[in-house]
Amino acid sequence: MSNTIDHENIAGEHDSKQIDSQHIDIEEDHKALIQSHRPAGWYSQADGRQRYWDGQQWTDNYTPAAVTTTSAKGDGKPSLQRKRSSRVLIWILAGVAGISFIITALVQVNTNSTVTAKNAVIATAQHARDVANAKADEANAKARVIENQLASVGAPIQTAANTAAAKIAADKAAAAAAAAAAAKAAADAQAAIYKGFTDKLENGLIHNSTATNPQGQRVQITAASCTVTSVDATGAGTYSCDVTFSEGSTETDTITVDPNGKWTQQK
Repeated sequence: MSNTIDHENIAGEHDSKQIDSQHIDIEEDHKALIQSHRPAGWYSQADGRQRYWDGQQWTDNYTPAAVTTTSAKGDGKPSLQRKRSSRVLIWILAGVAGISFIITALVQVNTNSTVTAKNAVIATAQHARDVANAKADEANAKARVIENQLASVGAPIQTAANTAAAKIAADKAAAAAAAAAAAKAAADAQAAIYKGFTDKLENGLIHNSTATNPQGQRVQITAASCTVTSVDATGAGTYSCDVTFSEGSTETDTITVDPNGKWTQQK
């Protein structure tokens, strides 16, 4: 009888533990289901800190525990940790205020330095402008003095200048006339030389040549008028000659004369 009861108790305890285990698993699954739908953020923990949930799982990022605990005796006085945190906060605030003061002072000094440098540059520029204006006034005064001096002797200087200009113009005209005369003389001399060459060629064409007119008939050249195309100092070179034949026809021929005076008609 007792053995049966013990087995039944054991079975009952086993069933109870199994139910509790299933209940715990259901709660864990429920928590996991809730957490899987929880948005990412900071969430409070049992130890007073906050832990970061990234939307899928808990990370290792914690915030410090709140410093609101009291002494162990529960007398309502701030704990040593809270006092230390307060002092640290005060020092941090004091440090921030000091840094802000130093930065403000540096900015002010920098601003003052910038303003001083700017004023110095402006003053230097103004001084340079004043000096330049003074020099310009001095130069204008000297120019007016020179103008007055020139005005007092302007007429003689102008007369001398006009005389010199007239002489220069006359000299240029004379030089140009002389050059023109020399060029004309050289041209006349060259023309006379060319005239001798063409006269000799024209005379040879009329008296010492046989010719064929444009119709292929043997005729005599009764007249010739030649001009120099390109010859050297001896008359050798090429000539352009207008010839008239005995039956009245005419043509223009290019005649070449060699250094020996022999000529041939170019085709």
